[in-house]
Amino acid sequence: MRNSNERTYYIEQRKRLVERTVRIWVRGVWHDFQVYSVPVDGLLLNADNRRFRAEKMWAQEHLGRELDPENNPVDELSIASLLLDVSHRVEGDKVVGKPSGAYEALKTDWMLRKQESPLWIRPDGTVRNGNRRLSMIKRLQKQVGSSSLEEVEAIILPETLIDEPSLLEMEQREQLTENFKVRYNDIDYLLALREAAEIREIQWHERDSINDVAGQLQSMVEKSHQVVVRDLFAVKYMDLFLDDSEQPGQYHRLLKTLERFRDIGRMMMQVEEQYPLEAAEILQTLFAAVRANKGHLDIRKIRSMFKSDRTRFDKLASKVAEAEAKWDTTGGPALSNPLSPTLFDVDVSDDEETDADGEGPGPDVANYPKDEVSTAIDLAIDGFLASQQDDVAQVLQEVWNRLEVLADGGRISTALTGEDGSAVQQSLAKIFGWVDANRHLLESAD
Repeated sequence: MRNSNERTYYIEQRKRLVERTVRIWVRGVWHDFQVYSVPVDGLLLNADNRRFRAEKMWAQEHLGRELDPENNPVDELSIASLLLDVSHRVEGDKVVGKPSGAYEALKTDWMLRKQESPLWIRPDGTVRNGNRRLSMIKRLQKQVGSSSLEEVEAIILPETLIDEPSLLEMEQREQLTENFKVRYNDIDYLLALREAAEIREIQWHERDSINDVAGQLQSMVEKSHQVVVRDLFAVKYMDLFLDDSEQPGQYHRLLKTLERFRDIGRMMMQVEEQYPLEAAEILQTLFAAVRANKGHLDIRKIRSMFKSDRTRFDKLASKVAEAEAKWDTTGGPALSNPLSPTLFDVDVSDDEETDADGEGPGPDVANYPKDEVSTAIDLAIDGFLASQQDDVAQVLQEVWNRLEVLADGGRISTALTGEDGSAVQQSLAKIFGWVDANRHLLESAD
């Protein structure tokens, strides 16, 4: 393995001028960069690539060490897998996975059209934009040999011309756009957005600051101001959730939860302005939904419940608080490190790829009263949705459909003697009381 100085010398000696330049927007002006042909074996995958930051955290925790491709060839294979594969797992001392549909498409396009745009590299060969393509090329070299794959086109970005903050913005402008071929995974996108916001000295507790920074970022990510504000609020509450879980910065524990935190952010934008004194209780309920593995659609229904049926939402909040009062948080409310950063797509067949931006199962929280909280949320949502229906006949039919499965009485008798017997008895008493109180309606109709 070559060190940084050796790679710098090797690339400088081997680079060949290509008769074209590339224009890139740098610090508010266009710059023309000369394109060179450089040796692939002098290039190094960037272990700090923002595209897989959360997955890297996951890998390092399972491997028990830092990924260091400069000094460990096995780690270069692990980084390539994080960039190109799905259904990751650790085998021995490296990360492996199943080639993704995006990788297969990238490979097919490369074999057909060759290189479309140059890689961005530092003088020592560290790749700052184009790591997926370099990973694909190095994998192809092992599979089909090095013929025609020994060199790639690149522009060389010296630190004397482009410092790290400028390069960060260049990378984000290039990679954080909606029309980019392969977008960031959910939390990696939020982390890149967070970093760009921090560079602009965002004040997360000030709404005006969030609005102002969103305005600065919207052209870079090619999204509307409103969407960038939404995503910055998602970042804010993702950080607060990790702080509340006593695991700040452990973003890999929240992989595939972007939509949950987007909906939490949407709701808390309103709460912060209109209900500041109740924000803590409301946020506790929303975080409880995440800990109970409820999806973003459930969180969206809770948000609707809060807006149009505050009494029902308050009852749900009380049940959540009651359940969490029994939560044993000895040692802290830990979140587990998932077995795989894409655990939910492990069983996807070869001809059916799960969307890389799909929603995962959510974090696994130690000793959390998940079943009790989940049931409280399900019942509250069910009651809320029923309250929104105007068709009385349909509501009654839905009630009967549920009671009909208990018609023979056997399941009820068994449940009455089980661990939930008291709750079953209370529910039966409510049903019989409702029937007795409303029996006259049927008699008057006759």
